Amino acid sequence: MISTPTALRARLRRTALIVGLVLVTPMLSACTQEDIDWLFAIGEEWGRANGVIDEAGNINYGQAVMQVFGVPSGDSLVDAALDAGSVVANLEDAERLAREGIESGDIAKVEAAIEARTKDWGFHEQKAGLLMAQGDFAGADRAFADSESLVRDQISKGGDCRLLARNMFTHRINALETQLGLQPNDQLRSKAAETQSQLDALAANRSISFCS
Repeated sequence: MISTPTALRARLRRTALIVGLVLVTPMLSACTQEDIDWLFAIGEEWGRANGVIDEAGNINYGQAVMQVFGVPSGDSLVDAALDAGSVVANLEDAERLAREGIESGDIAKVEAAIEARTKDWGFHEQKAGLLMAQGDFAGADRAFADSESLVRDQISKGGDCRLLARNMFTHRINALETQLGLQPNDQLRSKAAETQSQLDALAANRSISFCS
């Protein structure tokens, strides 16, 4: 628990900054569970410090409803913290849909996650891996292309190609390895090997075709 108003405000400012980056930088939209847990921990600290969450862990829903319906708190730091919670909830909902879709083989749930986070290329990578596992190789190629298009859009706005490519290929290898553990086929193995070679080249600071 943060013990001083100054420290609390510093953490809230940091949270607001991170959430802003999530909104404008798709690199951060596919958060790890550790990232999400950390943001929720910040929200809980704020809630306890400001009386929204009591000692038993219960939420003051009256105040929460006022915030949901747009009643301002009068404190920009508090409003930022509440906005952060909304963004993180959106991230977690999309992650849950994608996870359920991957586990059940339901492509519609992965597409729902994409609809919720349209600029998150990580979900396109998961969709591609699932389609490849299901034998829809043309669909998988389109999903990979959609992911790459989102990354190139960020590059065109000044993003670092190698950094963005590493993020994309990391999502790709994770998606492919997940499907290799569920329903492997030769195309998945080949794509995983190709993707790993791209990551190895990036790690060794060699050139890759994606950034040429």
